[in-house]
Amino acid sequence: MSRIHPFSFCVVAILASVPYAVSQDIQAEREHWALHARNGAAQLAEAAAQMEKLYAQSGDAKVRADLIALLLRQNKSAEALAVCPTCAVTDYAPDELENLGKAARNVRQPRLAYDLYSQLQIKMPAGKVGYLGAALAATDAAEYAAAKNQIEAYKQRFGDDADIRQAENYLNQFILPLSVQLVQQQKQLEANPESRDNVLALYRTAARMQLFPLQERLMERYPNYFNEQDKLWLEATEAAISLRASRSAGHSPKIQEAYQRLSAVVDKTVPGTGIHTQALRDRMAAAVAVGKNKQALEDYRILEKQGVQPPYVQKEYVQALLMSGSPNKAGPILDAERKRQESTKSGKINPELVELLVRKESDLMHFDKAEENVKLWNTSQYIPDFTHNVQIKNPYYETAYFWNARLKAWKGDAKGAQVLMDSWLDEHPADPWAMILQGEFKQSDGKEDEAVAYFDEAREYLPEREQQFIDAKSATAYMAAGNWSAVNDLAIGLSRDEVGLNDFWRAYDLERAAQLNISGSAMKATSPEDGTEWSETMQLYSPRSREGHRAYVLQQRIHVPNHGDQLASGRVGAGLEVNLHPFVVQAEAGRGTQLNDKGYGSLGVDYRVNDDLSLNARAAINSENTPVKALKQGVYADEYSIGARYNPSAKTTVGASAGIFKFDDGNTRKSAGIWLNHNIFQYNRWKLDGSLSADYGRNKNIPEAFYYNPEKNKSFDGLLALTYTIPMDNQIIFRQTLSGGAGRYSQTGRKTENTWQIKYGHGWSFGRRAVLGYEFGRRQAVYDGAPEYHNFGSLNLSLKLY
Repeated sequence: MSRIHPFSFCVVAILASVPYAVSQDIQAEREHWALHARNGAAQLAEAAAQMEKLYAQSGDAKVRADLIALLLRQNKSAEALAVCPTCAVTDYAPDELENLGKAARNVRQPRLAYDLYSQLQIKMPAGKVGYLGAALAATDAAEYAAAKNQIEAYKQRFGDDADIRQAENYLNQFILPLSVQLVQQQKQLEANPESRDNVLALYRTAARMQLFPLQERLMERYPNYFNEQDKLWLEATEAAISLRASRSAGHSPKIQEAYQRLSAVVDKTVPGTGIHTQALRDRMAAAVAVGKNKQALEDYRILEKQGVQPPYVQKEYVQALLMSGSPNKAGPILDAERKRQESTKSGKINPELVELLVRKESDLMHFDKAEENVKLWNTSQYIPDFTHNVQIKNPYYETAYFWNARLKAWKGDAKGAQVLMDSWLDEHPADPWAMILQGEFKQSDGKEDEAVAYFDEAREYLPEREQQFIDAKSATAYMAAGNWSAVNDLAIGLSRDEVGLNDFWRAYDLERAAQLNISGSAMKATSPEDGTEWSETMQLYSPRSREGHRAYVLQQRIHVPNHGDQLASGRVGAGLEVNLHPFVVQAEAGRGTQLNDKGYGSLGVDYRVNDDLSLNARAAINSENTPVKALKQGVYADEYSIGARYNPSAKTTVGASAGIFKFDDGNTRKSAGIWLNHNIFQYNRWKLDGSLSADYGRNKNIPEAFYYNPEKNKSFDGLLALTYTIPMDNQIIFRQTLSGGAGRYSQTGRKTENTWQIKYGHGWSFGRRAVLGYEFGRRQAVYDGAPEYHNFGSLNLSLKLY
């Protein structure tokens, strides 16, 4: 045997000591970062990053265990489970198994959690966590038999303590009816009345069962277990449940109460917290229910800043947008939701979404698209039940039928809509809602008396709580007919707090509001060339009294160029409109200005004979229609006229008038005319109207008359007006109208000539409060047989002041 040199033993000893030294360094560094992680969130993140590097370098099991613990402290459960992808469950130490079991439950991998906790039972049989965790994980995995076995095993080893009772309560939530859980939890609380876990478990079950009085008693009995936020959560939850129930039942006082309660919770909570967000969402739904669409939109703007909102919040937002007259904003949201529902497995669209889609397209005046959306409902009268053996009544057949009738009316075919409802009433003669809808169609067709008859008939088939709704419908029809006495008789019994009456009260306030009207027109002769003739009128109405009376003041000015000899006149006056339905009396008096150096007065009477026919008569001293050129000569005129208007439908109006003008210079002007307006065609946003008129006039021969005074004159005119309407958002509607017409004018002793005009105009409606219109055009008129060409324009503004 050869002799071993002593140096070799030294080398071997040194090499053998290296792993031990390296191990000592790894454990020291591990302990350093473990301690460092306790100093704060930033230090925790730094320690986890360094521990991850250390584990990658060493693969040490203790480093792995600490790394898993640090990641779990950062709520990084998925990363903790991915620390060792090649490790088997049996490779982990007990503390790792406990941490990874918790991580697996956090990321909803209950079967993995169950395996980890089961292995923990093997490695640490004297520990409770393995059995407790396995019971919870089995419950998460819906393996309820396994969960029961784990609970029994726990009780045999460790007894019946608070931890396992909590796990058992968790299991019972899934396998026992709430009523049974409630009884068990009440017994547990009686056995141990000071147990916080028992109190909270019973409170949670009471919350799931919506037993608000029990929740309130628990809060009162155990004030130390609940804080102010818990009380606010209870208040918000109770208000939200009440809102849903009262909304479904149409119980206005309860809806209003829920809105107030939710508003109080919103005011008492901190923005951004869970309770504030939930209360704001529910308050938004309540605001929609009570007709406070502006509040709903304001709430949504706050919620939107917190991120994408749940579908039910988006639905309320769409409702608020449609209520506020913003269908364009609602469109993309509804279309996106439709695509989402169509992409689901069933591919079916929720019936509530169908109605919103129909409403949106209707508000946009895309009535053909709305009709296509109606077909998304099953429009068959009968459908098979779930067995597919029995035919049952389709719950959406009536909804679709009524919508088709509405769309037909809105497209301009009021008669067609009425025919549909007549057919329905023939089959369902006691359907009050069909009677109400038919009444609405009659009213939109200008038949207010017939509408009231349908509303009165519907009243007989509705319960007493619906009587206010019917009264509001009748009052709205009476308002359209000018019967303010009947309106007030019904309005006395109507509550402004009733949600279903919001539309009536808005219309009522609108019709009674003060009003400012401003109008002006200008005309410039281009051949033969002359200056610009213009006029303006400003009229301010007082609010209408409950009886329908109102007063007004006005100012008028007229300017005539007269080939360089400027002529101007005007008047300032006050008037009174007295409603004595079926008569309306107008009286006005005032003083002329400039060339009109004289007082004036007028008295007029309108008489509504029935739905179709109305008559009027008017007498005026120093009439506003007196030519300015007559006033230049100091000639004044009194006017007397009568007229009739016949409305066979909302599409057609026929009128006739006759009048006498008595001038101071001895002239007597007699005039008569007839006219016809008719809606020729309507398709979605397009509408074509036509009008015809014929006039006859006769004057005495007054050679010295400075004003236009043909002995006899006749005219016949026809006009077509094509209008395109664009609904915008925020209740703004924009209309463009292109009109063109032609006619013939004849005058005694003069050549008969053609007349024509073409004009283009815009009309703006700004909600209910303002209407603005303006137009400009060119025309050919005839005076004493000579054609004249004019450029003209006009502007009208009407403001409701309330």
